[in-house]
Amino acid sequence: MPKRKASKKPSADDLAPVDPALKRAWDKLAAGIDGFAEKGAAAFDELWEAVAHVVDHQPPLYLFGGYKSAAEFFEKRLHTDTRTAQRNIRVARYATPQEEAEYGTSNIDALIGYLEAKHGKLNGVLPISIARVKIPVTSGKEHKSVLFSALSAPQINAATRALLSKKSPTPKNPARTALEGALGKHDALSNVVIHEREGFATFTNVPLASLDLFARALTSVKLPPVTKTKAKNEKKR
Repeated sequence: MPKRKASKKPSADDLAPVDPALKRAWDKLAAGIDGFAEKGAAAFDELWEAVAHVVDHQPPLYLFGGYKSAAEFFEKRLHTDTRTAQRNIRVARYATPQEEAEYGTSNIDALIGYLEAKHGKLNGVLPISIARVKIPVTSGKEHKSVLFSALSAPQINAATRALLSKKSPTPKNPARTALEGALGKHDALSNVVIHEREGFATFTNVPLASLDLFARALTSVKLPPVTKTKAKNEKKR
């Protein structure tokens, strides 16, 4: 039986058609990237802006260096993972070297995520200078706006999640909506909280002095039909 030939590692010419102009562009950027990488943090902005040119170009210029994907380019040329590389590219795009040194890349990346959640796609321009951004923070019952510079990345990410949850709230169950409407007609029952899950409802903060009113309010509610899925779940229980 004839021996199979060993597979050959693809060359730059195999991955992208030979184009002298693009090859020269790659060679120039690759040399710059290597030089900036040697300088470390002092050349963070220049390094990741050059990397952005490589990956954003169509076709991607890393193909002319023999890399099959952006992930391979990041790993083998820059010795980092895709998530970190994408974060660094985004920070370099929106922040100045002075801001990067003052606030840190993790905090700036979290801030950009918050601003995107609030304003939509940024398209390379921040809607407000980094130093002026205030972010709503909740601590217990206290709500206040705090300057970005006074917050940590986890706090900023928490504010982003809260903002997104407000924009896309979980739709209420129709039965719960009907119950809330009935209880809301009575001042004495205004603090009652309804918890609904999988076809079951529980109530908290029901005043003992208003139990009769609470019972009458519940019996007055016309609940929507239970869905087939919920009916099956209830039978199983």
